[in-house]
Amino acid sequence: MRGTISGLFGFALFGRCFTAFGLIALLGACATSERAEAIYLQQHRATTALTETIVAAEAEDPELAERLYGTESELDDACAPLRQAGYRKLYGGEVDGDLQWVILDSLDGCAAKTQEVEVLLWRVDPETAKYFLGGADIASAASEN
Repeated sequence: MRGTISGLFGFALFGRCFTAFGLIALLGACATSERAEAIYLQQHRATTALTETIVAAEAEDPELAERLYGTESELDDACAPLRQAGYRKLYGGEVDGDLQWVILDSLDGCAAKTQEVEVLLWRVDPETAKYFLGGADIASAASEN
């Protein structure tokens, strides 16, 4: 499943490096375009795992579910420009220059919030985190904190 999602989003959303995000690639920032794609996929997996964890928590621990909803909202806010670009590309739209600049400005914040969510998920629901996130490095970071 993860390979299928990665393949679908990796190429359907952002295309190859030289056409990804248009202006970003024109500026010679192929590495930035690839980073944006990697962060998009990472936040997508984290969002999916978080959603699964919320659903499970609603029945068992409503207070935890409420806190996780807040975390989900923070992740949505941090990654909104990147998600907007992904949705546009997925549905045949274009990512204009203004959105590309907003994406550049938001990449670090989205990546940081995504990593924070991943660490939280490893603490709260390790089985779901393992299924959706993999990543032993994240699990070890969660156990250290």
